[in-house]
Amino acid sequence: MKTFTSTVAAIAMMGSAVAASSAAHAGTYEGIVTVTKGLSFDCEASVDLYSTPGKAILTISPGAPECAALNITSNPHDYTETGGVLTIEDIRVETITLGNCFGDLSGTVTTNPDGSKTLTVNDSIPPETGSLPCLVEGELYKPPY
Repeated sequence: MKTFTSTVAAIAMMGSAVAASSAAHAGTYEGIVTVTKGLSFDCEASVDLYSTPGKAILTISPGAPECAALNITSNPHDYTETGGVLTIEDIRVETITLGNCFGDLSGTVTTNPDGSKTLTVNDSIPPETGSLPCLVEGELYKPPY
């Protein structure tokens, strides 16, 4: 019984550590990303890890005309965070070029000296149709509060 109790306690602590790690990075990250799939677009983007617990909501601002051609049709997304690497799962992006993209996207979360956070992305979402992936590169920031 003692071993069972210790094992249960260890598993519970691991779950708390993961929840605390994800909670520490919760909030809205905003910035500019370059999305490339044949054509390259610089777009305002946000990743919200706060509004829906355990879910990530991604948005691309349609402010620039070319960015309005990118449509994320899969919100909200599950996400994981391990060792500072944030992975947002099952993202589906409709694009202006031939074919869409579907899959996971990862980035690194770092804490800045002032307590703000930076999410650095340099990854690709595999093609769902067509032959080219959606390359995503940029930095998004979350204020220290």
